[in-house]
Amino acid sequence: MSTQEEMRKEFNALYNIMANSNEVAYMHAFGQVHKEMMEWMIQNKPDMAQEWIEKLESIRWKNYLTTKEADTIVNNMVPRPLYNREQWRQNMEQHGLELEREPYYNRCALFATMSMIMSDSGETLKRYVESDKLFKAVYDLAVDKLTDKDGVFRIREYFGL
Repeated sequence: MSTQEEMRKEFNALYNIMANSNEVAYMHAFGQVHKEMMEWMIQNKPDMAQEWIEKLESIRWKNYLTTKEADTIVNNMVPRPLYNREQWRQNMEQHGLELEREPYYNRCALFATMSMIMSDSGETLKRYVESDKLFKAVYDLAVDKLTDKDGVFRIREYFGL
């Protein structure tokens, strides 16, 4: 039986062979093994499987966060934003606003960006925007950041991830 360290070294060696090769068959072999591993995780550890799926979603988005990352970021904001993630989602639905826009951002990146704008500039915005239009204004500002043509705003870099 191999030790954990020996297994780790062997996995890394095999990964490096695959990653540094142009052999599609190697990528398929890794993909097949990962599919089997993920199926086991979904059946036995669905919470962990969900976290890993969210990390894999990074291939879909220019700006993305996982649920756990977004919640941690928002929970550490000072001053605290007005909404938790569930309240935010309900407000988004009430206003008929788009939660995600491929390839620009996922819902967690939008939630954190809107929360950031409210935390950093909410008091200023309230002086210029009527309260019934504030949520939509913050949404529009967040979408502006997340879809900016020059792509300077990167939510992961901004929050040190």
